[in-house]
Amino acid sequence: MKTSFKQNLCLGALILSMMVLTGQSITAQEKDVAEATIEIVKGDSAKRKSSFNAYPYVYYTPETNFAFGAGGIFIFYTGDSPELKPSKIGFGAMYSSSKQYRFGINPKLYFFDSKLYIDMPLSYGYSVDKLFGVGPDTEETGLETYTKKYFTASMTLQVPPVMFAADRTGIILDYDYTEIVDKRGNELLLNDSITGSNGGQSFGIGTDLVWDTRDNIFYPNSGGYQYFKIVVYPEFTDFTYSFMELDVRHFVSIVPKHIIATNFYVASTSGDAPFYKLPALGGQKRMRGYFMGRYRDNFYMMLQAEYRHMFAKRFGFVFFGGVGNVSSHLMTYSFQNIKYSFGGGLRFMFNQKEKVNLRMDIGFGSDKNRGVYFGIEEAF
Repeated sequence: MKTSFKQNLCLGALILSMMVLTGQSITAQEKDVAEATIEIVKGDSAKRKSSFNAYPYVYYTPETNFAFGAGGIFIFYTGDSPELKPSKIGFGAMYSSSKQYRFGINPKLYFFDSKLYIDMPLSYGYSVDKLFGVGPDTEETGLETYTKKYFTASMTLQVPPVMFAADRTGIILDYDYTEIVDKRGNELLLNDSITGSNGGQSFGIGTDLVWDTRDNIFYPNSGGYQYFKIVVYPEFTDFTYSFMELDVRHFVSIVPKHIIATNFYVASTSGDAPFYKLPALGGQKRMRGYFMGRYRDNFYMMLQAEYRHMFAKRFGFVFFGGVGNVSSHLMTYSFQNIKYSFGGGLRFMFNQKEKVNLRMDIGFGSDKNRGVYFGIEEAF
């Protein structure tokens, strides 16, 4: 069973409308269980509030067939200091008619005037994925599909650094278990010509540095965010390799409610990394319009920009564009066959106090690549 892009687009608009109606219903019942707003009181003075928002969703893609699920976000504060950033716990679950499923939870917690930060994402699922090969020039053959089971867990603990001029630095622990369930005629997996063709386990330990001057972590109007990390996966796991990531973001409000956001991103691996852990171009955050992993290799560099405008109290739109590519390493990176993406999206601000948006984006890439994306918060 197949569906056209136009059908996906119409369905996307319907889904966003449902999400908006859900958000409006929740907002109209702020004292109900649907959105539990808790005033933290110390003595006689009211302190910061916590909020809980949830929404259902339904969609159809060739990879999942008909799918449905629910997601949400719980925002709260661990103290009363004006320097303390809001903590959040995001969650989601989905199930499809092709028996795919995914469960995920992502706590991001701030303590002690935002000097201590803890990030502990967990995800478990069974999915239909695609492997097109490795490199910037892979072609579609119609035999890219395979299925996998996976469990990923990581923990990042950050504190103010002693030796570096950063806001926070920390330690990273990362675990990944992937089982290739069905190779479905994918020749790269059937002949074991690619690292990770049978899945495996990897455990890594690393460190990171963060510089964060954003005025709001959910919908920044000004400031910047710079993040650098390196994780090493030692020999006692199934794969021995290292992973490096650099994520630089900048936000400026050219006039009130008109924001320009830019993002420069680099990811690199060295050693014996499995194919599903190689830097991958595409997805709902970077180079929207490409299937996540449409192009993958040891090195990935990308630049994107986005114009954001909230034209009403709760409603807004964005336009975005980006360029990027993958290569075997930095010195072989080519601008001659650079990939591009562009598109736009709608926003509904279901949490006005913290400026948290529901989003629907439509992205287009080269060679008829395109995609529709839904989620909570901005892409970057």
